Order: sequence, then structure tokens, then C-alpha cells
Amino acid sequence: MKGFIYLLEIAVAAILIVVVLGIFFAVQVKLNWERSDLIAAGNNMLNSLKQGGKIIDILNGDVTPIEHVSSVNINYGLKILGSPKSKIEVGCIDYSSCSYVNDLLTDNIYVNGRWINFTVEQFDITAGIPDYYDAVVFVNYTGYSNPSVKSNITEYLKKGGVVIGINATISNTNADFNGIFNLTVGSGSSSTVNFTFYDPSRDEIAKYFLGLGFGTVNNIWTIWEDGWSITYGSNYVNITKVSDTTKNRTFLSEGSNFNLTGPNSANYSFKVRKIWPNTRVDFQPLNKSFVFKDFSESSTPVKGNNIVGYGSSYAALTTNNSAIWISDFPRSDEYRTLVKAAIASRKDEWYAKQPYPTKETTEVSSFVSLCCDMPETPELTFILWYKV
Repeated sequence: MKGFIYLLEIAVAAILIVVVLGIFFAVQVKLNWERSDLIAAGNNMLNSLKQGGKIIDILNGDVTPIEHVSSVNINYGLKILGSPKSKIEVGCIDYSSCSYVNDLLTDNIYVNGRWINFTVEQFDITAGIPDYYDAVVFVNYTGYSNPSVKSNITEYLKKGGVVIGINATISNTNADFNGIFNLTVGSGSSSTVNFTFYDPSRDEIAKYFLGLGFGTVNNIWTIWEDGWSITYGSNYVNITKVSDTTKNRTFLSEGSNFNLTGPNSANYSFKVRKIWPNTRVDFQPLNKSFVFKDFSESSTPVKGNNIVGYGSSYAALTTNNSAIWISDFPRSDEYRTLVKAAIASRKDEWYAKQPYPTKETTEVSSFVSLCCDMPETPELTFILWYKV
């Protein structure tokens, strides 16, 4: 009898094992089928958006075209990598600096067929930095050693925020200021400074500077601290140097190239990228060796990870990951573009639609190539899951 019961127990155990394994493999088959189905759906969505010419809409933050090609039983999020946000929110700390920052950023950017816009808003630095700001800009600020300010800046940087400090070096003995931007004592002097390298794999500020160009929305273009008046024809512009009207460039249509003499007496090439008649004209610098008048703090020179400067000796712009120091500067369009490039280059990973998954997700990615103002190959990644 005991032998019979023993055999019965073995039989029951075997049946249970078969049932459990069947359930397990059924779940696995279902999960594998769901993943394959989601991948196919994601690829179809991406292909439809590409073929329908809707990628620029997506990069502009408009996800409406996705709703027209997505399946009714699938939820999604969409991450963009390698192309800046279309709407960049910038914080500033007082009326004076906000007015200055707004003036720097008010000319929106038109690049690779789309607009990049900046909005500026005042906040209280002692109360913390709101997470929704893409960047904060401090102008001639001296309160970096305030414990709450230092803590708020540090926490904001840890969360992926961008901090731009536009000011003199304050003092080579200010450890907190130097620590945030990773500055040390520099030496030397020069009448001009340059990008210390052009290598987008190391840092993209130089690429963005050349790619964004100078959007001139009034009748004066200021380059190398000299003004050039602009007059509009039917499909061209003329520019004339304000301080010497014998120097001019005429009948410049879209796509035209022209040369100007830089502060180092060398010739530099520019292109008329786009004309909005009687409203705006965009000029683009074409030389990777673009030169700046020296706008560094020559009385207390500093250095760090020099992006613009005199080699490794001293800097006019440095980066410490997303903490970027720029020496204060006079009014001129090249400096305005530097600030825009510094911010935009650090905001090239973002969500066109934030995912809030309720089930296991699958990711599907694709690269797209944008043309033709600057090299830009963003990666679009769908995060997909089935609706409950």
C-alpha cells in the first residue's frame, strides 16, 4: 500500500510540474509575442513619421502626428537625443539680470528648418532652483559662497540642470565660485581668443556656435563689437559698416558668401543663411577658427576646461560638465550666440512626451539626419507598452 501511495505522489508531482512549466512557457511566449509586436508597431510609427515629413514637428514638441499613426491599444513616451529642445526655459534671479538675459536670448534661433525658443523667468535662488528650468543664468553674481545658494546650485546640477555664470572672475581666492566652475589661476594676455578646439565628441559648444549663427531681427548686426547697418531689397540685403560707410557688402541673397576682416586682420567667411524680408536676416560664420576679441578678465585671468581662450593659458569660456563660466562681455552678437550655444548644447536630451508606463516597456529607436545648417543626427526613441 505504501508503495502505491509513493507512486501516486510521484504521479501528482509530475502532473504539477507539467502544469507549472506549461504556464511558465505560455507566459514567456506571450511576453515574447508582445515585445515583437511592440517593436513592429514602433518601427511602423517611426517610418510613418519619416515618410510623412513629420520629424521637424516632433522636434518642435508637437506629438499630434504620433497620435495619427499610433495603435489604439499602445501607450508611448518619446525621448530625443542629439537635438536641442525647441522650448528652453531659463531662470534668472533679479530684475536687472533677467532684463539682461532676456535681451541676450530674445532673438530665437532658426536652424535646420526649425525654431528654438527661449523663455526667461525670475526666481528666488535662496528658495531653490525649480526643476523645470532647463538652465539658470547668473549675471555678475557674487553670492556663490552663501551656503544655501551653493547647496541649491549643487543639487540643481546633480539633477541635470545647466548653470551659466556670466561674470568677472570675482577673485582668484573665492573657493566656492572657482569650485563650481572648476577654475584655477591662469596667466598671459592676447588681443584675440579662439575656440581652443573643434571636436563635437568632446564638447559641442563650438559646433552649436557655428551652426546657430547670428539671427539679426533689427537693422543692425554687431560683429566684433562693430555695427553693420542692414537694408533689405526684394530678395537680398546690403550691409554697411556704421563706423566706416565706405565698407559694405551689397546684393547678398540667401546662400551668398562674403568675407569680413577680423580683429586679427585675417579674413573670415560668412553666409547669408536666410532672409525674412524687412524683418530679419540670419548670418552664419563658416570658419572653425572663428576669432573673438579678447573678452576675458585679463586683470585676474583664470583657466579650466577652456572652450574659448588663449590656448591652455587662460580662458574666456570654460565648462565643468553643465556648469559653464563665461567672462562678462560687451554687447556684440558673437557673445550672444556663445550664450545660446552653451545652453542649447547642454539640452540635447529630452522627452517630447514623458512616459508613465503601467506595464513592462519596449524601446524602439531610429536616427534621422537633419540638414543643412549644422551636423545634427538626433535619435528618436519610443518607449512602448500595452494599455491595461
